[in-house]
Amino acid sequence: MRISSLVLQGNVFLAPMAGITDTPFRRIVQDFGISALWTEMISADGYLAARSEFRTIDLYEHNVPTIFQVSGTRPENMALVAEHLESKGAAAIDVNMGCPVRRVVSRGAGAALMNNLDLALEIVRSIKKLITIPLTAKIRSGWDEHTQNAVEFARALEDAGCDALTIHSRSRSKVHSGPADIDIIGAVKQAVGIPVIGNGGINTFADAQEMLQKSGCDALMIGRGALGRPWFPGHLLNHFGKMDSDCADPTFTNVIRKHLTYELEWWGDLSAVRKMRKHLAWYSKGFADGAEFRRHVFRLENPDEVMDSVEQFFGKVAIHDF
Repeated sequence: MRISSLVLQGNVFLAPMAGITDTPFRRIVQDFGISALWTEMISADGYLAARSEFRTIDLYEHNVPTIFQVSGTRPENMALVAEHLESKGAAAIDVNMGCPVRRVVSRGAGAALMNNLDLALEIVRSIKKLITIPLTAKIRSGWDEHTQNAVEFARALEDAGCDALTIHSRSRSKVHSGPADIDIIGAVKQAVGIPVIGNGGINTFADAQEMLQKSGCDALMIGRGALGRPWFPGHLLNHFGKMDSDCADPTFTNVIRKHLTYELEWWGDLSAVRKMRKHLAWYSKGFADGAEFRRHVFRLENPDEVMDSVEQFFGKVAIHDF
């Protein structure tokens, strides 16, 4: 698959997720196979004001293209940050026009841009002038169920210079709940000539198959479906024959040990253990006595004690069993 000058192996991507898709999590997903990674949302204003660079932009041990996602409402700041991120190794720049979180939309950023087409286009044009790598945008079906404007929005973004678009199948008002509206992704695909990436509600092989067949989209972006299952995007690549990725089925214990190791390398003992807690909650979802395991392991702060608890709880259960 190509996004302008960017050539990608396969068509399954990891979604940008604030507080989740940092360097260690991107690495564990990459280990199982992925076509491209997205960083967490990077606030342009925050980035310019910071005394040090955001650690999430570090591409340590990354070996697949990584797209840096920026958020904001000031076109000149967005463009300056995009230009700097290109120098840091970004394979492309993605503009966040889909984040539904209140603190983001209350400032006019994220999904709020879908109510402000003029500003959205000004941001795209400003960034396009300063970068040489591809420029993409991530949008939703609309602000709410009464303003499903993704089609006309997508056409305007393409005309302004976007090289690809990711469409989340739910409106801002739906956040992450309710059925995916695959038809809106299909409508956007029919309306534009650039690659369209389908996103939202992809948790199984059947979900992925339905998204591809019903919408005709060019690629899939996996977000919540990879939480506690960092192997899922790679398994999709193998399932659809898009990449010969290394998807041997290790045990939960071995996956978690490697994941924790990455966190420890990056954050140090205490921070790594605390950041790992949310991942352990996702890994243990669906297991009998999972709540009891979480109550116990969330009180631990020593990495060795955490792994002892993981080994006792997960044993030798292979990931293909889930």
